Amino acid sequence: MQIRRPPVRILGLLSATLLGIAGCASGGSEVNSTTGSAWGAATSEMAVRTFMDAANVEDFATMSNLFGTSDGPAVEEFGVADVEARMIFLSRLLKHQGYTLNQVNLAMLGPDRIRYEVRMTGTRKGDVTVPTIVVPDGSGRWFVERLNVDALAAGL
Repeated sequence: MQIRRPPVRILGLLSATLLGIAGCASGGSEVNSTTGSAWGAATSEMAVRTFMDAANVEDFATMSNLFGTSDGPAVEEFGVADVEARMIFLSRLLKHQGYTLNQVNLAMLGPDRIRYEVRMTGTRKGDVTVPTIVVPDGSGRWFVERLNVDALAAGL
């Protein structure tokens, strides 16, 4: 009986999968290569831009690292599986050809919340504006807290 070796690409896929599982199991100790920190972004604008760019290329891990509240990353509250499912859904809605940001001053949100109007072009719904709110956590890292995707989700 001859034992067949799996093709190299299957071994590579298996290795990548195992590394991904190990990375998920390590919790918040893994450093986010995009932001240079375990979670969040250094600035409010960087949080929005990195989140939008990650959504466009379906980089769910980066999206998850940037999604949270003033208490920190959402992954710590809801778990990896729940947040990743949300990021998969959001990335499909947020596919775009380009975008511009406009910071909106809304004092009623409080001094620590910043709202951006993300004007996306080339979405499946045409050109759409997505109001996005970002917040800092206690360490000064910024997180995407809310996205109003109603205009993109209509008719799903």
